[in-house]
Amino acid sequence: MRKHVIMTLLDTEQSYVESLRTLMQGYMKPLKQPENSLLCDPSLVDEIFDQIPELLEHHEQFLEQINDCVQNWHEKQKVGDLLVQSFSKDVLVNIYSAYIDNFLNAKDAVRIAKEARPAFMKFLEQSMRENKEKQALSDLMIKPVQRIPRYELLVKDLLKHTPEDHPDHPFLIDAQRNIKQVAERINKGMKSAEEVERNARIVQEIESHIEGMEDLQAPLRRFLRQEMVVEVKAVGGKKDRSFFLFSDLLVCTTLKRKSGSLRRSSMSLYTAASVIDTASKYKLLWKLPLEDVDIIKGASQATNRESVQKSICRLDEDLSTLGQVSKLAESLSFPHQSLDDVIKDLMAAIHRELAEKQSLSFSMSFPPNKVELATTKADGTESFIFEFPNPDARQSFEQAFEDAKKKLASTKNCLDPEFLKAIPIMKTRSGMQVLGPTREEHPGDTQPFPDPWEPFPRRSDGYVGQVCLLSIRKEPTVEACIAVCSARILCIAAVPGLQRPYR
Repeated sequence: MRKHVIMTLLDTEQSYVESLRTLMQGYMKPLKQPENSLLCDPSLVDEIFDQIPELLEHHEQFLEQINDCVQNWHEKQKVGDLLVQSFSKDVLVNIYSAYIDNFLNAKDAVRIAKEARPAFMKFLEQSMRENKEKQALSDLMIKPVQRIPRYELLVKDLLKHTPEDHPDHPFLIDAQRNIKQVAERINKGMKSAEEVERNARIVQEIESHIEGMEDLQAPLRRFLRQEMVVEVKAVGGKKDRSFFLFSDLLVCTTLKRKSGSLRRSSMSLYTAASVIDTASKYKLLWKLPLEDVDIIKGASQATNRESVQKSICRLDEDLSTLGQVSKLAESLSFPHQSLDDVIKDLMAAIHRELAEKQSLSFSMSFPPNKVELATTKADGTESFIFEFPNPDARQSFEQAFEDAKKKLASTKNCLDPEFLKAIPIMKTRSGMQVLGPTREEHPGDTQPFPDPWEPFPRRSDGYVGQVCLLSIRKEPTVEACIAVCSARILCIAAVPGLQRPYR
């Protein structure tokens, strides 16, 4: 039975290697030929097939070892040592990690190539017909993602049929542990990449639903929730509004509900159609960075109401004073029509201001479903009052708002980066240059870079870039090398990680 499982490993490895060879021989190499440069931009070819040559080289060697094992089969034959040797190599883990990190970029590169050049589509169709298994490019590209979990199942099956006193048993235990670690790292990379792609797609779709909205997409920006609210205005009554809360931004729009649309609140699912009410129409009123917006609570609310009341008292006093001035003007023997006109205009303006303040004072009674937002601008502080459908909706929004602000603030409170050690990273394609820090990366900084610190370089050839992510926990290690498709890398920034110690 052990031999049967090992034969299954051999067969599936042979199939996997054939798929990698098809990617190389049937797709990559033809596209790399000079005469086919018009089919697909060379930079996209590199993006699509990133790490495929390295994967093929490794698995051809592994296939040869497994084949030798089967050819020389005996009851005490070991295969676990081959698996340990293969999956304990850092280089293999790095190759698979780099492939997974680049997988969504590779899929995007295929899409870009299809849209840019119809001849590329014809090439893909012809290549699919010519390869042995008649597999499309997308089917072949997913193979490395699916392969590692397959090894897990095969080793588990092998252990079932391997007695504990068999010389292969301890090796299979080690192999199972090593493969599990690789699988967990790959799964983590896939989930992270899919999460980034999903968030970017949702933000893009939300932008398309809001009239007047531009440049909503930003690195690391995540959509959190939509709230249907009513703005309470001092003049003009109440107006339907919609909040769009992001991880670093608050957007307020007008709201026009279509017949039959739902009055939704606190939605946080995964597609744009479910996270926002797509049946309604929205028009941008304002968008503000979260760090510039505050919810006015407790003493601050009381202070605001007191300030409004003081303004009302002062306006009443002004009206009284102008009344006295008007009476004194009547006693003048000299013509004073122009003075009367000025007094009349002033009194009309004060009455208008007084009506607004009185309306504002009334609205600031703050029942439990109302909230006041304040933002500081160059010309002073501006506040807005909004009414939620119920107190629970208001409380839920406030909690999400405060949580987002705290998380945003924590990313700005970290240690400055410093040089720790030189670390080799995965090789990239030929033609890329290592670019050091430039002044554009530190706007407003006129001082030279401090000697002990140098930002980690990015790589770019003007069309395709590569970013390397480092972890500095315990010992600095390379977490991932990610290719950036169809984009120049213009600047770099430190990623906050450690909190500053406060005493």
